Amino acid sequence: MTDSEYPGNGRLLSTANGGTALSTTRAFIPIPPGIGSVTIIPRNFATAVVVKLALNPFLSVMKSSDSMSTAPVDYSEAAQDGDAATLVTLSSLPTLANGGAVYVGAGDRFSGLMATLATTNSNGGTMAVTYWNGTAWTDITPTDGTSNMNATGLITWTVPTAWVPESLSSILSRSFAGLGRTQFWVRIATSAAYDASVTLSSLYAYNRYADAGIELIANEALKVGVDRAQNGGVIQALTNAGTANLIVNGFY
Repeated sequence: MTDSEYPGNGRLLSTANGGTALSTTRAFIPIPPGIGSVTIIPRNFATAVVVKLALNPFLSVMKSSDSMSTAPVDYSEAAQDGDAATLVTLSSLPTLANGGAVYVGAGDRFSGLMATLATTNSNGGTMAVTYWNGTAWTDITPTDGTSNMNATGLITWTVPTAWVPESLSSILSRSFAGLGRTQFWVRIATSAAYDASVTLSSLYAYNRYADAGIELIANEALKVGVDRAQNGGVIQALTNAGTANLIVNGFY
């Protein structure tokens, strides 16, 4: 590698002293803003044959409790900064009919969301996820592994062929900051208002190809350029069997 391939300072993104522990349960390693490339090295295989990984887009996460009558709360950074103390607050989110919704967008299609709950919703209800098809919000029929934000889990769906990228400014006829990005948007709503304390410590994109990402063998280093909108949000990784570790270094 030449110096020009590493444009600036580097930092460790995975767990120190050997890499993030992997198993057949997927792990998510966030990519901080400003990272221009990453090197990824799988190691320490035990039974595993390959590590499966994908680089997922950075999400825009916007919450409204009043049908966007006022500016939404932008939780994009809080959702993906890797800091468990930085929370996405969904407390008392009303139903869609009463103005409540969370809009999640990305520069590339994604097949779901990984939500890590800090405090859970105990008010029941069901989650509705709709996508923008260029004309209207359309049901995406999610599989909700969070039970409407009552537990940490995946919210997944089949990527729609009719999903159209557009800005929320155009879709909602609003001009608030953060709504002008042309992205693939979904709208998350609840059939019953959330209780008074519902928070997420993270919300990551689940890759459009689910877990069928690229495969690496032990000690095979991969260097990838990072475009935050397309592949610079989070690294999703797991083993095909057994365990391994994944070292991820980022370069500015």
